[in-house]
Amino acid sequence: MSIAAVRLHHLVAPLPEVIGNALVSFDRRESLFVEIVDRQGRSGWGEAWHTPAADRATIAARLAPRLLGQDPQQIGRLWQEMREAAGGAMGAVAAIDMALHDLAARQRGIPVSTLLGGALRHRVAAYASGPFFKPGGHPYREFEREVEGYLRAGFKAIKLRSGFAPADDAAIVNTVRQMMGPDGTLMLDFNQSYAPRAALAAVSAMREAGLLWVEEPTVPGDLQGYRMLSGLMTPALAGGETFTDARAFRPFLEAGCMDVLQPDIAVCGGLTGVGRVAVLAELYDRPVVPHVWGGIVNFQAALHLTATLPAQRSGGAAGGYPFLEFDAGPNPLLDLCGRPTVNGDGTVTVPDGPGFGIDLTADMLSPFVVARQEVTAQ
Repeated sequence: MSIAAVRLHHLVAPLPEVIGNALVSFDRRESLFVEIVDRQGRSGWGEAWHTPAADRATIAARLAPRLLGQDPQQIGRLWQEMREAAGGAMGAVAAIDMALHDLAARQRGIPVSTLLGGALRHRVAAYASGPFFKPGGHPYREFEREVEGYLRAGFKAIKLRSGFAPADDAAIVNTVRQMMGPDGTLMLDFNQSYAPRAALAAVSAMREAGLLWVEEPTVPGDLQGYRMLSGLMTPALAGGETFTDARAFRPFLEAGCMDVLQPDIAVCGGLTGVGRVAVLAELYDRPVVPHVWGGIVNFQAALHLTATLPAQRSGGAAGGYPFLEFDAGPNPLLDLCGRPTVNGDGTVTVPDGPGFGIDLTADMLSPFVVARQEVTAQ
């Protein structure tokens, strides 16, 4: 049952066109998939998408050698040891932690949601995260067509990227509200693109849209900005996707100015790290909606975790918190096992197979691998 090898797969998937948000554009999807293998040949998978090259180096040099021969069932102890050894590289810790959860659950023949304490629901309400901005013209020029596609696919909730110019932002939000009708759940993500008062100007022109939340209306650590906006905006304020530790959320909770906590499992120390955020959030009666980026592993980790989170009223038509973020853009790394299916009611079904419920292989990754590395006992 002990760990025999750690394999690192650095993946790059080119996109057919440049896309982005109000802050950054990109022409590829990139991530590090971490595979932990036990002596019986079973694999558990983790992911680090934020700084994949740096995380690969950290895992190879500092973390993987410490894992060899260890019992993957001892996730909590190993998480503490990895955190101490990682030198602040919590993305590397996150990938290891995800893979340990997947492997430990596979060894027991149970889903990760069961390993986390048990699913409270077998279908999770999902929101389409998109559309993306496209350079070379007005960034909202294709939003209506793409939103129509989301609605045909079954989504009942959509989170729009925004932050181009307040008047244009308001125009597209109000248009999408008309397309969704009064029963759809609509959120907005400024992606840190505005100073607080510019964000306020944009949202003030969207009152009729009935937004559930506004995400990153200022830069992540701007406690005073969040505090000011929380007294002036009607929608909930969401954030925290860049935070690497549960403690970073505490000042915002104490100030009462962050309503929806959005840690990313691949950034904030894995399932163990985000589990700490969930405990903190419950103490303040705030929902956790994990930020989801990267590939299929981070998506499945978020799906299993979200299945275990407590329900809370949201005021939205999709049935209340929690929600699963579903990257609706082009993403070959999300499609590795076939793109997850959205049910007719706008939910995604939680797999009941062992681990994360997907069967990744090295061959599936081969078209996108730019570097591979394996650490085994000498």
